[in-house]
Amino acid sequence: MDRRGFLSGLAGTLSASGVRAENFEAAPLPPGLDARTCPGLSWAGSGPAAIEIFDYNCPYCRAVFRALDARIAARALRLGLIDSPQLSIGSIQAAKLRQAALKLYGTAKAYAFHRRVFAQRGAIDGETGLAAARELKLDVAKLTETADSDAVRDILIGASHFLSKAGVQATPSFILGGKLMSGWPGGEGFNAALRSV
Repeated sequence: MDRRGFLSGLAGTLSASGVRAENFEAAPLPPGLDARTCPGLSWAGSGPAAIEIFDYNCPYCRAVFRALDARIAARALRLGLIDSPQLSIGSIQAAKLRQAALKLYGTAKAYAFHRRVFAQRGAIDGETGLAAARELKLDVAKLTETADSDAVRDILIGASHFLSKAGVQATPSFILGGKLMSGWPGGEGFNAALRSV
């Protein structure tokens, strides 16, 4: 798939992000599909593990970020992150920069980048991501070059294929213990889901 097709395909397929907290379900992943093999997956924190599938311009992802980040800070959550940038070209730009940060600087810097991006107000795009990179004193020229590389493009395409096989239709969604949970079940619901893993 060429780059233009990739960008238009991701941006043209809107994620069903309007999932209310009370409307969630959990279903087993298809047999043989292991979320730990998803391209571009990164981890932060320690404790019970959950993987979040997110889009930087999903308002629900932004709303739950603080709850997840607080759990990481309290060492009560090991959070995996999988980019699913479908809501806009800006989402794709920010996801490419996060993947570049992961490749160049590792998981800790990639999570710091993630935190800085979600701290911004308004729509998130490449400029938002570059501002976060500058705040973290990352090499912006090298980050941009890596973000525009075929390697990062292939990571995001691979993640998109994985999420399609997994049946992901909403952001945020979570993978816990081999099960896919669509939407945010609220703080207590998420704690209960973690305990059941």
